[in-house]
Order: sequence, then C-alpha cells, then structure tokens
Amino acid sequence: MMDWQERDDLPPMLQKWLKIMERAERYKCQKSKRPRKSILPFHIQHNTTLHAVRAVLSNPQTAASKLSISPATWGKIKPFLCQMGLLTPNGTLSRLGERLRELVEYDPSLLGEAIHGHLYTLHLFNPEVRFSFAYSVICDWLWERRETVVDSRIVAELVGIVVEKGSEVYGIPPEEIAFSVNSVRGAFNWLKSLQPPVFERDPSGKVWLFRRRRQCSPLSVLWALSAWWQLKGVGVGEWVTWGSDLEEFLSRCLLLDDGCAKIAVEIAAGWQAWRSRFLEAQTQGQFLSALRLNRLFSWGESDF
Repeated sequence: MMDWQERDDLPPMLQKWLKIMERAERYKCQKSKRPRKSILPFHIQHNTTLHAVRAVLSNPQTAASKLSISPATWGKIKPFLCQMGLLTPNGTLSRLGERLRELVEYDPSLLGEAIHGHLYTLHLFNPEVRFSFAYSVICDWLWERRETVVDSRIVAELVGIVVEKGSEVYGIPPEEIAFSVNSVRGAFNWLKSLQPPVFERDPSGKVWLFRRRRQCSPLSVLWALSAWWQLKGVGVGEWVTWGSDLEEFLSRCLLLDDGCAKIAVEIAAGWQAWRSRFLEAQTQGQFLSALRLNRLFSWGESDF
C-alpha cells in the first residue's frame, strides 16, 4: 500500500489516475457485498392463479379490487401476465388475452388447459422465456414418473432439478437462478387447473397425487398439434405420418398416458364441432397412420 508521502511525490496525472483506480476498486467491493437480484425469469409467479386470470380477463382495470388483493401482490401478478403475453405493457388484454376471454365465454373449463399448453410450449418458440422452460421441466419430470405422490420432499427436489437443468441449458451459475418452492407452487396452479385432472388428493387427503390422464379435450389436441406443426415447419394441409416423436410430444404436452395420444387425435379428428374441417386422420386397418391440419389454432383459440 502506497503511503500519503509517496503519493504526494508522484506527478499530478499519476495521482489523478491512482484516485480513479481506488474509487473503482471501492465500488467493485461494495457491489460484490450487495445481495444479488437475479434478472432471469425462471420464477413462476405463485399468486397468479386461475381465479386471478379469470378476473383479469373479465376486466383488467378492476381485477385487483375484485380479487381484494394488495397493490404489492398485484404488482407481482401484472408483470408476470405481461411476461406470459396475456397483458400488454399498458395493462390491456393482448391478442392472447382476448382469445382467452372468448374461450371463457365458450367453455370456462378449458381456460386452464390453454394456459398450461401456452406455458409448456412458449420457450420452444422463444428460449428466453425461462419460466416456460422451468414449467416444462416440472411437467416432464412428473410425466416421466407416470404416477407419484407430490409432497414437500418432491417439491424441494423439483426446485433443485429446475435449477440444475436451467444452469446446464442456459449456461448460468446455479446461484444466479431465482427459483424456489413458491415457483413450483406457481407451476402447480396450472397443473391443478386441468380438466380432466392430473392432480388429485390421495386417500388420506393430506398430500397430492399426480397421475397421467387418459383423455383430454379435442381442442387441447388441436392446440397442441398446431404448436407442433409450427415448431416443425409443417405446412397447413400437409399430411404427416404418425410417429413416435409426435406421439411423445402430444403425450408430454397434454400429460397423457401411454397410447392415449393416438386415441385423443382420432377422437379430435371426428369431433362433431368441426367434423374433420380442421383436423383429418387416416388409418391403416385399425391404426392411425397419418394426419393433416387444415388450419392452425393458437393456444386458447376457439373461433370455429
């Protein structure tokens, strides 16, 4: 360390640079001592529930008062809805928000399905939407186990899995990934909103049980197929051979049990609401062999 006498003997310009370097070093030390605030949105906002979204879709301007929540809580929900693409920055409904509002009028039970699918696939179109990545990791982990009790131990394990995979995929140090038990609860908000359900209470009523489902709405199938079509760059009206990659995508995305994706597609193709206008299926004997989409549907779209 240079003492004051030695410093005074230096030329004025060197003294000036020395002071600048010392200030820079002090700032660096002060900054390193501050608690780090991650700007990486892996967190799935846990106050954003199905009930809250319904209130927002009804009227974004009065949602906070209708929900009887504090300004602080609304200050967490609103930004997350903007990140999801449901609200615009000025607080009005986006195109997705308008679709979901119309969906609620058509069939309220499908709102959770649409938000689940949107959250599950969003990062596939935009990898920077990291809370979507986190949501898909949780969904895939549960699906791979087929059936499992979901208690506090599993919740804690899921936190670690998301942090580990997020670090691997995005090249981020684990300590910089903001993801917690509340983040997992945020994911569960949407998994618990699915109809038919994948979450049910165990016989004791004390813990939740995850179980793959065997069926889902034909609209959910159409939405998921449309997402796959876009991800793979398949043209509208183009026949696609039924294969294991498509079957696995549908099974994971829609949380279906083995063999149920094929049945769900066949049911959706013959659904009376559109009678093969949007989705057609070909079979060889009793087996699904190919399918074709004649129109793409975005998540939540119900205009048919």
